[in-house]
Amino acid sequence: MPMRSVCLRVVFVLSFSACAGQETPVDGTGGTTGPGTAGANGTAGTSGSAGNDATAGTTGTAGAAGSTGAAGSSAGSGAGGTSPGTGGSAGTAGNPGTAGNGASTGTSGTTGTAGAGGNAGTGAGRGGSTGAAGSTGAAGSTGAAGAAGRGGTGGVAGAGGTGGRGGTGGSGAGGTGVSNTSKLIGFATLNGGTTGGGAGQTVTASTYADLKSYAESATAYVIMVSGTISNGANGGKISVKSNKSIIGVGSTAFLNGVGIDINNANNIIIQNLRISLIGVTTRTDTAGVYSSTGDEGMPQILVNGGDAIGIQGTSKNIWIDHCELFAENPDTQTNKDLFDGLIDIKGQTGFITISWNYLHDQHKGGLVGSSDTDLFADRKITYHHNYYNKVKLRVPMYRGAVGHFFNNYVVGATDASEIRAGTCVRIEKNYYEALHYSIYTSSDSEGSTERIDNVEVSRTTRAYPPNCTAAIPYVYTDVLTANTNDVKTTVPPAAGVGKI
Repeated sequence: MPMRSVCLRVVFVLSFSACAGQETPVDGTGGTTGPGTAGANGTAGTSGSAGNDATAGTTGTAGAAGSTGAAGSSAGSGAGGTSPGTGGSAGTAGNPGTAGNGASTGTSGTTGTAGAGGNAGTGAGRGGSTGAAGSTGAAGSTGAAGAAGRGGTGGVAGAGGTGGRGGTGGSGAGGTGVSNTSKLIGFATLNGGTTGGGAGQTVTASTYADLKSYAESATAYVIMVSGTISNGANGGKISVKSNKSIIGVGSTAFLNGVGIDINNANNIIIQNLRISLIGVTTRTDTAGVYSSTGDEGMPQILVNGGDAIGIQGTSKNIWIDHCELFAENPDTQTNKDLFDGLIDIKGQTGFITISWNYLHDQHKGGLVGSSDTDLFADRKITYHHNYYNKVKLRVPMYRGAVGHFFNNYVVGATDASEIRAGTCVRIEKNYYEALHYSIYTSSDSEGSTERIDNVEVSRTTRAYPPNCTAAIPYVYTDVLTANTNDVKTTVPPAAGVGKI
């Protein structure tokens, strides 16, 4: 290639001299260190003509955007950025020179260090958006990634020179979701455990008659409920016998106007069902519809007992999980005694877990003990990760034993957790939206609480129940949402049907 002038140049690493009128190749400057975002692409230096032996330009790892310059008088003397691109911008690309005699290939830049890890996601819930793992497990609130966990900012490749590729940023920590929302936790794991229908035959019920036949049989069954089941305008009641699992199929299994009654029966699982009493179309407020035989002397609707789920007698080891229970909007249906509780528990019952349910649009959430004299030492119940939305009262009303109420989200209530009659309840890391009373007791029948790190957005000033220490004998740290503020965002997406 013809030389463009006869003036001799001496090439140094970072500076050089040139004769006037000569084109001067530009050395690539080194990559600046940066932890995350890629630097700007290096501007290509002017390539020279064939270099002399070992001083050839760095052709091996020239910047991605560096274009080959026109032939110059020296061999691609731009050495390329010598600093490793550490996830930041690499140096300006040196031009690859035209091959010189025995010109060695430029060495690649040192690999950039990894970009900083992303911030942990704040949500979690089942199917969280991008978090790699939930903070308390590998998944979000229903086993998937924690919601909103962001991946680390990756170092993009150094644009040119010998600056190497920036390291890929580490994955952001997942949200604070629970690793397995279908795991049985709490008092239902004790007293021999709760397995429901276990190894019994699996059957499908799609009519009221089929469901009643299987559920009220003495045989162990896993009963899969398909579609909507009702019993006409008068409603109905399923009296479940021992050793049953009643599980909704998909997200459409619906007991419309059909209540579940568990009386003197053990080892029962109710899961993934929608249950509502609003299918009863003949109810009125006229005489003959009510009796005064219900709990606390309150009038009860005479259709299916009034409860969505009622547990009584000597029933033990019950798990109610991922159900949706509701009646009517209490703002428009103002008769608080028209229906009874969503889940009412009475008598010598116990070892019960109520988890990941969506309970809404009802005056009364649920009571434990039908009166201040209905007390039983083993009536031990765990409520966790339930979503209460516009349930006005009894969230829950608890009497007569040790209880555990944790990681529940309560919004739209009037008076929520009423602790009565010598009870000691651990109320732990629950999120109470603005309401009247959040955690309280009555002066005539005082209960006590162990209160741990609850969020109460606002409440009317009232003395809390006296302090106690609840005896909680099971391990639950692997499902505990540690940051109470996260309960508001992790529980609703994972509670209710279609989430197991």
